[in-house]
Amino acid sequence: MDDPTPNEQRERPEFAQRRAELLSELVRLFSSGKDPIGLAEAAVTLTARAINAKGAFVYLWEPDLERLVLRAVSEVDTALVLSSVRMRLGEGITGWSGLHRKPVVINRGFKDDPRFLAFDGVDEDYASVLAVPIHEDDVLYGVFAVYSSLEDAYGAEELAIAEEVGLLLASGLRRAGTVSELELQSATARFLIDLPPSSGISLPSAIRECAKRVLDLLDADACVINYVAWISLTSEPIAIAERTSDPEHPKIWLTHSKHAARDAEQRYEQADFDQISSSLGFGISHGVLTCYRARRFSKEEIDRLNILSTQVGVLIENIGVAPNTAAQIMALLASDREDQMLESLNFLGWRGNSFTPVLVQIKRLGADIETFGRTIQETVLASLGSETLIAQSGTLIVLFVQHEQGNGSGGAVERIEQWAARLAERLGLSADIGVGQSTARTNSIRGSLLQARTALAWASFSSTRKAPQIIEYDAIGPVRKLPRLVNELAPEVRALCLRLAPLTAHDQRHGTQMLETLESYALHGGSTTSTAEALFIHRNTLRQRLSRIDDLTDSALNHETHWPEVLLAARLLALETR
Repeated sequence: MDDPTPNEQRERPEFAQRRAELLSELVRLFSSGKDPIGLAEAAVTLTARAINAKGAFVYLWEPDLERLVLRAVSEVDTALVLSSVRMRLGEGITGWSGLHRKPVVINRGFKDDPRFLAFDGVDEDYASVLAVPIHEDDVLYGVFAVYSSLEDAYGAEELAIAEEVGLLLASGLRRAGTVSELELQSATARFLIDLPPSSGISLPSAIRECAKRVLDLLDADACVINYVAWISLTSEPIAIAERTSDPEHPKIWLTHSKHAARDAEQRYEQADFDQISSSLGFGISHGVLTCYRARRFSKEEIDRLNILSTQVGVLIENIGVAPNTAAQIMALLASDREDQMLESLNFLGWRGNSFTPVLVQIKRLGADIETFGRTIQETVLASLGSETLIAQSGTLIVLFVQHEQGNGSGGAVERIEQWAARLAERLGLSADIGVGQSTARTNSIRGSLLQARTALAWASFSSTRKAPQIIEYDAIGPVRKLPRLVNELAPEVRALCLRLAPLTAHDQRHGTQMLETLESYALHGGSTTSTAEALFIHRNTLRQRLSRIDDLTDSALNHETHWPEVLLAARLLALETR
């Protein structure tokens, strides 16, 4: 390497001082608690001044978009619209730096570089460019780039500064993102507790405040709360929260018109906004909470919406009830933290003993509310023991049945069945009931409650309006993911139900067994011999029926037929006729 010139020797102490001052400012900046975008904007301005850059840009990596997105520019480039420039990894000099996690220094003719890519609206009147990736290990946060109108503007010192800025930005962005996520998790867990007292006075005030809070917690562009009361003589208001030009003051409005609410939703759907929805409440749905955003929601935000929608539903169901009780129940059912669950259990009167969690979702009640409350209390204590803890939230009853040493959840289930039968006789009550494993077995309050939630969901999924359904987690543990599989098969099964519907009509008109024949044929995987033996008919008779089935359904059953889906569709149609 050539020896430095006298001029360079005079400039380096000054440059070293500027470098030290810049890094000191950046360290203070990253300790200030700014949000990620604020960090990037401040870092851009400081760095551009320190190395006399004409322009400085920060592109942040957006995993959901799979793009590098311009998020911060230096003061001289403020006319450039943020987020207007997006590029894939490998596109342009900036994208190349991000893809390969390597810096790029070009001091002359960078437009002639094969990696150069022009973007509309971006000033390319530069002579030198320096781009460095913002990353830690294999995690890419973005790319930091500086430009100069002078040739040969960037040497080893500028590269060293830029790489140090990139590393500090990566650390700062990681820390800011972690702190932001923890704050969101805390705010989500404390959603009900942190609501103002006025939100529990009436339904309109509750849904207005909830829509505003959910809009903020999910950083959404619009939020719609469409509540459907369990028993109501009038239509309930629908709450809609929308972002405006003033981010601090979103537009919050209520309407009783489903058409007006639907018009608002269609505005975002037609603009191709990302949409996520979740049922309000727990067990049986009490409506829907829907959010819209121009950029895609992450998986973590979808999970957060599910937690928030559960809490919103319980708050609404408890209008007029002590709001703290609803908050404690939600901390139990929606929190991911054992310490918060313990705090809520203590609030509800728990004495520290092991218990079996039981969730009871009421479907039908043949008594007045006063009689219902008194009878629940009496029968629980008589059938399940005086140590049983009871908490009620709307149509959801939460029971903590004391665990008896040497007697697993099976003994508790028998007592619960007897208790449910007694309520059905005295109150005309029908309910779906989910029973988790004892905390003595799982050694986790959260784990046992999650099992009870899963069991209740199964009970609600498979029950009828009148018949009670009690599901124990042990009975469904190995197949607890089955509803997800059913949901994946639903589109094809739905189409098959429509295609096979003529068989039901034909059987009813002519007294035939076409649907039963198809169900057996599908059960035996399209085997003529096995099906004929199962139906006790001759194979020629079976072939005649199958030919008639083909004609009625305008389809052909052959080796390419998906028999499991056909079997499901046939059995669903058979259930409809029973």
